Amino acid sequence: MNKERRSFLRNTSLVTGLLLLQNPLKALTSASENATYLPGNNRELLIWHTNDLHGQPAGHRQEGEQGVFVDAGDFTCGTDNVNACMEMIRAMNKAGYHAATIGNRELANGQAALAALIPHMQFALVNCNYRFTDQSLARQVVRHKIVYAGSLKIGITGVGPQLTGTPGVTYLPPVEAADAVAATLKKEHNCHVVICLSHLGFQQPGETADNCDMATKSTHIDFVIGGHQQKMITTTAVFRNVAGNEVYLSQAGWNGMMTGKMKMLFNEHRQGCGIQPGYLMS
Repeated sequence: MNKERRSFLRNTSLVTGLLLLQNPLKALTSASENATYLPGNNRELLIWHTNDLHGQPAGHRQEGEQGVFVDAGDFTCGTDNVNACMEMIRAMNKAGYHAATIGNRELANGQAALAALIPHMQFALVNCNYRFTDQSLARQVVRHKIVYAGSLKIGITGVGPQLTGTPGVTYLPPVEAADAVAATLKKEHNCHVVICLSHLGFQQPGETADNCDMATKSTHIDFVIGGHQQKMITTTAVFRNVAGNEVYLSQAGWNGMMTGKMKMLFNEHRQGCGIQPGYLMS
């Protein structure tokens, strides 16, 4: 090994060691997680959410307000107007979104078009039930996102509906896919809460999976944020999952008419002990 190589390795090790000493928890965690850190505490978690914005931003969460901010898909208008898509992404960046899932409108112009938009997003694009032939898109879409709000650890995943007219996208059963990721988030990443951004529709006919199925047929998901049908849930719905535990389901209208807002409450052991649901209308 030459002198320059030994010097490089020694200096790299020194810098890494200094980073670990400065903030050991974040440094070690970031090595295995794509995590975001927010202020908060271990007794309450504020979750803001939207869905089916269709290129029309919701205007209620003020910049700088605390809490996790997510979208359940179809945030773009679904046309080939790249400028309109970019304008929407800039609005979501400014609003402080942390994650969004893929709706049918995001893929309306094909895989390559969506892949070209993702580098401009300052939020994670999460989906666990699509497989893409476009390698750029496959690399950029993540199966889950982790957000720390104070000492609370939140895992976020997302699912989309079966698509027509979008070649190269393989659809996997969404409930099974999301619950498998949720199990990983709970058991391996020790998340206190798992949110599923479910762009399946509130209720679908026959055997087609929907958002209600996501709540009742899963085991490890705590909060389902729905989209894909023009449905207004005036308060958070409460279901029981396969294990008999409470699962919450919310959906915030469409076209930016409202922003969902829910506060999850925790006891001193960071176990959920209640909710305070609410909506803000445009």
